[in-house]
Amino acid sequence: MIFYNLFLYLLFPIAILRLFSKKEFNVAQIKRIKERLGLKQHLNCEEPIWIHAVSVGEVKVAVLLVKELKKIFSDSNFLVTTSTVTGSNEVTKSFGSEVAHQYLPYDLNGVIKKFLINLNPKCLILVETEIWPNLISNCKKTEIPLILLNGRMSEKSLSNYQKFPKFFHKIFSKLDLVVAQSASDLENFKKLGVGSKIITEDYSLKFSKLSSEESFKTIKKIPSESSKRIIVCASTHPGEEVFLVNTFLRLDRSKFHLVLIPRHPHRASEVIEILDEKKLNYKIFSDSLNLNLDITLVDKMGYVESFFKIAELAFIGGTIVPHGGQNFLEAVQFGLPIFSGPNTYNFKEISEDLQSLQILNIIDSIDDLALKWGDFSHNSQIKELSQNYLLSRQGAVQRSVEKLVVLLKD
Repeated sequence: MIFYNLFLYLLFPIAILRLFSKKEFNVAQIKRIKERLGLKQHLNCEEPIWIHAVSVGEVKVAVLLVKELKKIFSDSNFLVTTSTVTGSNEVTKSFGSEVAHQYLPYDLNGVIKKFLINLNPKCLILVETEIWPNLISNCKKTEIPLILLNGRMSEKSLSNYQKFPKFFHKIFSKLDLVVAQSASDLENFKKLGVGSKIITEDYSLKFSKLSSEESFKTIKKIPSESSKRIIVCASTHPGEEVFLVNTFLRLDRSKFHLVLIPRHPHRASEVIEILDEKKLNYKIFSDSLNLNLDITLVDKMGYVESFFKIAELAFIGGTIVPHGGQNFLEAVQFGLPIFSGPNTYNFKEISEDLQSLQILNIIDSIDDLALKWGDFSHNSQIKELSQNYLLSRQGAVQRSVEKLVVLLKD
């Protein structure tokens, strides 16, 4: 741990500078830097159940966990920490004042020690795989139960952790309960030191977080003279928009309308440069979808499912570039035919399931995607197959909470 801590203290000034350089950073965020230093005091939050959810997707899972845990620990306080601005905004939107909230403090040994002494949580629940060595080590020293739910460990992540095998074996062996998303995730966690007695496998908790139709925003459509298919490309990453735009240019533009939703809305200016260079007719989304134009660019959070509701084809980002993919399930919810690149390792089991059901189509080039979009004929069974798939994988939240309760009551 000596070298790790030395490395962190050397990196700390760079981390602060990087925080200031982020496009979503503003004056309000400057006032919140003390949270990242573990200095925020939480009044009326004694011995909380602490859930750490990195960003938006994990926060949505945390909402389900809090709801289920409150049935059992009705008198307990709850703290939800996040790492990103968008995750923090989602906590405020989802919980209001129902839970305490702050950013996760930096993993500096002194900062974490002081934070844990002041907070004294009943337990720490990590959603997905957020491994911070000082956080985990100090929780173990102070006998705070450590639970990792919806655990994900891709081959790529495994390879990275195995570059320092002894160090991370000690860290992973400190976890008290791990519920992995799939059999391959489970085996990879065991290779890193998680004991076979404390790890189990269940479906992704994200199967349980799909929204009800009442929560979707209504999108008005301004129709075009000819009928157009709406293609929604969600959670796109740098390098993917130009790929998708070039694909769109090979289609009959009188028959298709492309919707681009970058994973990070502040990247909209980068995408605008691409659209201007290609001389396309586009509009930044406000409240309506003008199908007379070629493309709609969405620079707001919270609209993905609303657009999927009116789409005919879906593309999931983070799959052309080697990011590992984003959540497929929001598109599955609407029975859409889905397209993606080959990099789906963050959702390996789900992507394999969807391919076997012929819901997901993996593409490897612009020509391949243009051909599949242009010639696509809708399979009337996709909607039924999608619904049956989702229904068969419910209940993971309840089962995970049951295991957590057993641990906390021992």
